[in-house]
Amino acid sequence: MFLRRILSHTNRNFVAPLTFTLPFPSDPNFTGQRRLLVSKKKAGGKGGGKKGKVVFKEEDNIEDEEEDANKSTFDLTNVTTKMSTILGRLKKEYGTMRIGQANPAILDSVVVPHENGSAPLRDLTQIIVKDPQTLLVHVHDEEMLKTVDKAIRNANINLNPMIDGKGLKVPVPKVTTEFREKMIKVASKIAENTKIKLRLARQDGLKDLKKDSKNGLPSDEAKLLEKQLQLLIDKYVKEVDDSFKSKSNEISGN
Repeated sequence: MFLRRILSHTNRNFVAPLTFTLPFPSDPNFTGQRRLLVSKKKAGGKGGGKKGKVVFKEEDNIEDEEEDANKSTFDLTNVTTKMSTILGRLKKEYGTMRIGQANPAILDSVVVPHENGSAPLRDLTQIIVKDPQTLLVHVHDEEMLKTVDKAIRNANINLNPMIDGKGLKVPVPKVTTEFREKMIKVASKIAENTKIKLRLARQDGLKDLKKDSKNGLPSDEAKLLEKQLQLLIDKYVKEVDDSFKSKSNEISGN
C-alpha cells in the first residue's frame, strides 16, 4: 500500500531509489545494505487497459562502491620495480661499452628503424668477430644495408662502419686519449638520462600519493610514504653515480 501511494503521486517515468536490508541468497547469514531503483512501466497492449508493472532494478552494493573509491593508488613496490628496471637498462648499456677490442656486445644498443617501426640490430643481422679490431655485420635483408649502416653511425658508440659487399665491416677504434674522452662523455650522458627517468618515476609516485591524500589518507602517513619515496630515489641515484664512476675508471684505464 505504501509503495502504491508513492507511485500514484508520480508520473510513469519516475524512478525512486530505496535502500533497505536484504539477505544475500548465497550467504543466508550475511545482511548488507542494497539499493533498488523502483520504476513504473507503461501498460502494454493495444487498448492500454492493463495496469503498469512496478520494476525493481538492483544496483551494486553501496559499501563495495565506497570501498573501490577509497582504494590506494600509491604503491611503493611498483615504484621500486620501475626504478630497478631503469637502473638495469643503464647497466646493460654500460656492459656494451668495451674498450679496445672487437666484441659483438658493443652493438647491442643499436636499434634499426624500418617501415613497421624499429628492431634491435641483432634481430636483423649476424655479427661475427673478424679479428681483434674488426667486426663483420651480415644483414639478412640486403635492402636494409644502408639503413643498418646509418643506425650504427647514429648510435653514439663512436663506430664508423664501411659497406663491404652484402655486409658491413666495423673497425673498432684503437684506444686513444681522444677516444677515451668521447666514451666517457657517452657514459655520462647515459647516466644523466637515467637520472631523469628515475625522477619521472618519483613524480608519478608523488601524483598517486597526492590523490590518496585527497581521498582521505592521513597526513602523517602521507609524509612517511613521501619520505620513503625520497630515500628510494636517493638510493638509485647513488647507484647510477657509482656505476658511472666505475665505467669512467674502466674507460680511462685506471
